[in-house]
Amino acid sequence: MKRIIYQWLLVVLSVFITDHIHAQCPAGNFTAVTGGQYTLDGNKTLIISSNVGNITLNISNTNNIICIASGVTWTQSNQTNFNGSVNINVYGTFNYNSNDNFNSSVASYINVQTGGALNTNTSGIGSKLLINNQGTTTFTNTGNVQFKDSFAFYNFGPNSKLIATAPSMVVFGSNTVICNWGTMEFASLENADAKRFKNETSGVINISRYFYNHGSILNDGEINTLCGKFGSSACEFIIGDKGAGKEFENNGCMSIKGNVNIRGAAFNNGTITITDGDLTIDKKISGYGGAILVTNGKSVINSDGGYNGTDMFFWDENTPGHDFDEKKNNNPQITAVYKVVKRTCVKEEAFGSIGDYVWYDTDRDGKQGKTELPVSGLKVQLYKYVTDNGTSSWTVQTGAVTDQYGKYLFDDLSTGKYKVQFILPSSGKAFFTYFKKSGVAADEDSDSNPDNGNFSDEITIDTSFPSGDMKRDNMTIDAGMYEGSTPLPVTLVSFTTTKENETVLLNWATTAETNSESFDIEHSLNGKSWSNIGNVKAAGESVTKENYTFTDTNPADGQNLYRLKMIDSDGTFAYSTIRSVSLEVSDVAVVYPNPVADRLYFKVKDWNKIGRITLSDLNGKTIFQSSKEPVDGVDVKSLPAGLYAVNITRSNGGTSSYKVVISK
Repeated sequence: MKRIIYQWLLVVLSVFITDHIHAQCPAGNFTAVTGGQYTLDGNKTLIISSNVGNITLNISNTNNIICIASGVTWTQSNQTNFNGSVNINVYGTFNYNSNDNFNSSVASYINVQTGGALNTNTSGIGSKLLINNQGTTTFTNTGNVQFKDSFAFYNFGPNSKLIATAPSMVVFGSNTVICNWGTMEFASLENADAKRFKNETSGVINISRYFYNHGSILNDGEINTLCGKFGSSACEFIIGDKGAGKEFENNGCMSIKGNVNIRGAAFNNGTITITDGDLTIDKKISGYGGAILVTNGKSVINSDGGYNGTDMFFWDENTPGHDFDEKKNNNPQITAVYKVVKRTCVKEEAFGSIGDYVWYDTDRDGKQGKTELPVSGLKVQLYKYVTDNGTSSWTVQTGAVTDQYGKYLFDDLSTGKYKVQFILPSSGKAFFTYFKKSGVAADEDSDSNPDNGNFSDEITIDTSFPSGDMKRDNMTIDAGMYEGSTPLPVTLVSFTTTKENETVLLNWATTAETNSESFDIEHSLNGKSWSNIGNVKAAGESVTKENYTFTDTNPADGQNLYRLKMIDSDGTFAYSTIRSVSLEVSDVAVVYPNPVADRLYFKVKDWNKIGRITLSDLNGKTIFQSSKEPVDGVDVKSLPAGLYAVNITRSNGGTSSYKVVISK
């Protein structure tokens, strides 16, 4: 049996999604206004936070972002020349009705988030554009729509949906890439010459009328031709002959209502069910364990046709003996290479996995160091949250032992909630690094919690996600182990952060301390760069609950991140989990009058906390900037009427932004 080879770069795709899709719209250089003009000339961000119509865009260089916020709509019909690249992140609705020119050497992306919607009336789309759809993408043009050269469409995740029932035909042209993990709906579909067209195990493709396949396709999921909406005329599935490398392969379930014509090489390892249609085989079908079921039609093998794989099955429901109605091919031994047995399709069950690594965390920082060695032979247990007779509990599923590289794996997991428990050696002289104390990347930190039986956090596995996605295959559950006579000096039982007016109050408590020295309080704005903002003396020796407090009197605007560095008397230390507090400090300054025609003034509570004030237009051009209090305000009489931005940067790095209208 020949197997079509597809090099699916799922790891690269996962990295792309991580790098290019934000959990929400970030802070931007500009905020769109209907009719506005914006220059994105590299590393620029445009935020669309209210309903807008056509805007004029000048795109150059790379790493530009346009973000459509949830609940708002951007409708664009004006053409744009993309002389640079842009990532359009759609949380709301994007009505994309323009015919753009993508001239950059770097591809641009439309990233439709879960809950987002992309609607487009284009008749042709492609040339260095990629659509990553996790929401709903709808093609509204009623004529033909062609996916052109260098276009890629990833229908990614269980909630993703492509709706193309309005176009009379959708054509996948040469060098296009289409991959489906969700649902796709077409009126009629022609795979003319796609470079890669794959329907994953979780993918479902519904075609209302007919399906012409001339290019390569690999189906691991479900493909159905429904032949309902447009009547019964011309409902069919045709496999064309484009030569080597352009073959059809089915490993899943295909249900075809209408005629099926096999005119090119085909490999059937799944099941093809033909309802109310004839089967005509002009080229040989091979495969392993594949089955064809004809329920109400005529089955014929012509000329060079054949049905000769390994352990193949065939069944014609309305033919005596249930074999082919006619065999006019040149293969006299055809009856010896398949069985006349009725087989129906059962979709392949998807499974997930959990695993990763255990290492000697010699510096006890909770992070995998480049010189730190793996721990082999460590026992690991998997628990699942199981409900039986109305009672739910965490139940042991199976165990594993780390190999010589410190690796372990639990696979063949169904959808559900899991936990991993790491079992310390019986010597009593080994301990796990404090639970997730470093705040580093998920695949580098320690997930074993010594205060909770060395269990990990709860892990949700959802097999409706594609293979390799972290929600299906979570390969980040690690444990850092160190050896010593005693565990780390502090047992931290609580750590909270609370907003109090313009300050943040930190409270934490321990239940046991051994040789503990002190706590450093560390602060960050991004979770990567940390600064020490204070120190609190520890109890030293304690077997009772000890309570501690600290007040940050100068937090930043927006999000503030905090962690504790717990220091032992011998200099060793460990980090706590990270806590977050967001401050709304809109009353830090008052900008008036607004609108303004003459002079713009600023009323600030404490100028000692202000580092810089900037006034700029919507193209990002700085009009005024000062690190001192502008006692006499800012003269704006000579500025054109329009919308401007005031940015106030505090001495601690936080910023506040205000919109100002200059009127004449």
